[in-house]
Amino acid sequence: MVSFVEIKTDNLQLAPGLKVLKAKDYVSYLDSQYLVDAAQSKAESIIAEARDAFELEKQRGYQDGLEKAKVEHAETMLATLSRCNEYYLQVEEKMTGVVLDAVRKIISSFDDVDITASAVREALQLVSNQKQVILHVHPDQVTEVRERVSSILSDFPEVGYVEVISDARLKHGGCILETEVGIIDASIDGQLQALKQAMAKQLSERQQIQS
Repeated sequence: MVSFVEIKTDNLQLAPGLKVLKAKDYVSYLDSQYLVDAAQSKAESIIAEARDAFELEKQRGYQDGLEKAKVEHAETMLATLSRCNEYYLQVEEKMTGVVLDAVRKIISSFDDVDITASAVREALQLVSNQKQVILHVHPDQVTEVRERVSSILSDFPEVGYVEVISDARLKHGGCILETEVGIIDASIDGQLQALKQAMAKQLSERQQIQS
């Protein structure tokens, strides 16, 4: 604020360029200066509030950005997991066929009689409480299977008698056990088919869970 000098004499000579300000004009000046100062103070206050609001919104935007980033990250993770699960299901479905084909190839390298004997042993474990069992095999394998069955029965004393009969419906290596309580298809093809169905069922259940 510009300084003023109060004049208490009527005999006054001013230096060139200076003027005398009347009391009422001085009051007006004070009022206007107050308004200027008040306006400047208000402006500074508004600027400060604006800066605070800007920083607040900036921080809020940062937090919102973090939350948005977290949501987007979670969505990306879920999408990735979904694609991975779909891929694994596709691979698993393909692997089912690959495994079964591999098993068939391995089995085909064994002797048919050995395969039948092994199947008979496994099947007898399921019907070991039966006194009499009828075993169906391919006609070409009747004699050899009868010889094998004699030694196999030593491990199943509960089974009284196994009759081996010819069955032209069966392939080499195939066998069917007939008992009083039911019939068991112990053929390798039958077991592979059962394995395939079990794997397909498991795969279907997983697909339903994923969907």
